[in-house]
Amino acid sequence: MRPQRPSIANVLPADARDALVKAYQTAPSAADPLRRQKAIEKTTQRIKQQYPELFHLPKEIES
Repeated sequence: MRPQRPSIANVLPADARDALVKAYQTAPSAADPLRRQKAIEKTTQRIKQQYPELFHLPKEIES
């Protein structure tokens, strides 16, 4: 039997999930069609800085 992993919805803390949802809801515009993508990337970088322990590779994968 495989150990249960947390559901994707519960991997990130609530504030990080909310920030990513908000970034996803950013509408692209004619002037900046990549606006949503930029918002998601900026938010992801902030979350990585805020929660670095969630963004590391296990030692067996690093080698």
